[in-house]
Amino acid sequence: MRSARLLLAVAASVGILVTGCADGAAPTSAGRTDAGTPVAGTTAAATAGGSTSVSAEDLCGYLRGQLPTLRAIGSTVGAMANLTVNLYSWYEKRGAVPTGSEIDRQTQQECPDTRAEVLTLAGMDSFATL
Repeated sequence: MRSARLLLAVAASVGILVTGCADGAAPTSAGRTDAGTPVAGTTAAATAGGSTSVSAEDLCGYLRGQLPTLRAIGSTVGAMANLTVNLYSWYEKRGAVPTGSEIDRQTQQECPDTRAEVLTLAGMDSFATL
């Protein structure tokens, strides 16, 4: 029964994420390479065009605040689903969503202990997994 609830929670989280992405205009391939990686220069242009980038300090503060929730979930799959949806939503409210590699770089420099715990709870080696 517990695994059925977990599967349902993950499916619901993914559904919310997909639905949230579908609310805007139809996606195009402009500004993207394969696998959705931003093309060099487009991220800087988006940031300069009114979006605000998130500092490593703000990111680490957010992740520290998420630790109690991630610990309480009790499974790596559930924690990963929760982290994926909530981190994406948090970034989306602040401007452009960075790549997982950029999140890795910021957290390795600013809060390596918090980064390590978040990744362990979510069963990941890197934010690039998201």
